[in-house]
Amino acid sequence: MDRATTESKKIFYLSISIVLSISMLVYYKYTEFLLENLFSLIGYEWESNLGIILPVGISFFTFQTMSYSIDLKRGNIPVCKSLPKYMLFVAFFPQLVAGPIVRATEFIPQLSEKIKITLPNLLIGGQLFLGGAIQKVIFSDNLSSYADTVFSQPELFSTGTLWLSAIAYAMQIFCDFSGYSLMAIGIAKTLGFHLPENFRMPYISLSVTEFWRRWHKTLSFWLRDYLYISLGGNRKGKIRQDFNLLITMILGGLWHGASWNFVIWGSAHGLALIVHKFWEKRTRSWCHSIKKSIYYKVIAWASTFIFVLLLWIPFRAENFTITLNYFIGMFSFSHEGISWINPNVLVVLLCIIFWHFLFIVKSNSLLQFPLLKLDRLYPQLVISFVILALLLFVPLNSSPFIYFQF
Repeated sequence: MDRATTESKKIFYLSISIVLSISMLVYYKYTEFLLENLFSLIGYEWESNLGIILPVGISFFTFQTMSYSIDLKRGNIPVCKSLPKYMLFVAFFPQLVAGPIVRATEFIPQLSEKIKITLPNLLIGGQLFLGGAIQKVIFSDNLSSYADTVFSQPELFSTGTLWLSAIAYAMQIFCDFSGYSLMAIGIAKTLGFHLPENFRMPYISLSVTEFWRRWHKTLSFWLRDYLYISLGGNRKGKIRQDFNLLITMILGGLWHGASWNFVIWGSAHGLALIVHKFWEKRTRSWCHSIKKSIYYKVIAWASTFIFVLLLWIPFRAENFTITLNYFIGMFSFSHEGISWINPNVLVVLLCIIFWHFLFIVKSNSLLQFPLLKLDRLYPQLVISFVILALLLFVPLNSSPFIYFQF
């Protein structure tokens, strides 16, 4: 592609690269899903017997290699002539299995610099890693057993319990994935590498659009820059823009896994983004002052959070039947109140609420939050307390990272 002299040849080589990458992803991740639905259409029941083993991190490194090819075609990056450097970009171990999704334009130039392990980087990276470990071990893992139990048989629990479990899972998946990303960023920092921020406190968002600018940012911006814009973006009229946005979010949902629940999740978010863009355009001239009021912001935040919360249900549920039973139980109000609760869940949720409030006051970015300088007794005691808390409060049934399955 780099040596190609015409645009048509560049496009031809890029197409080969993308088709090969997508074909491998589809084979390993979606073959059984496609065959199951195909056999269902013709009236046969598909029995899974292919035994396809999903390669570790395939969703993440496929997107990284595709971004390299596309950026090379667009002229955003020179060709990488070193195979070891390219392999390190694809398989850099801290973020290989669950992100953040790193672009060649961000990572490969760092390989041209002299890599040094320095004391400042060790201190910063170590604290970032501890922050991620707190999210995963103390917050996420203490919520997982409660959410998993309720989601397994939602018809057995009361309306209040179902709502509390949905909130618990919303916080669990955020702390789990944000925690992994922060640990990956911290490990990379100790080695002298910089990885991009992946989360920016998404549950304080005032709209679905803002949510996707804060949640799994490296995936959101990848879909925007390499899929939405490639489809035409907003350059071909309003109808085409809405179509491109919906297709992007549906494919973003399918990226998470081969299930109709992910299609529902992605489609609903796509429709919400379309509605929000329509609302913003219609109210831009007369609603500007109202949007600055605290009442509007509270309503906007509450509606956004509830929408995101409800859509975590099909995302988490193993099949459509569980999703349907969960929603029926949430809105039937036949059994009011919380019939089952784990005290650890309430404690953890209160800690997460305080943690959100702290970062709203200090900074909207985990990476911009002031880190401790370990030259005095106070920060040394804080770090020691964090390490002790991790040792004391790690659950015995610690769960794997949620995004390992993707």
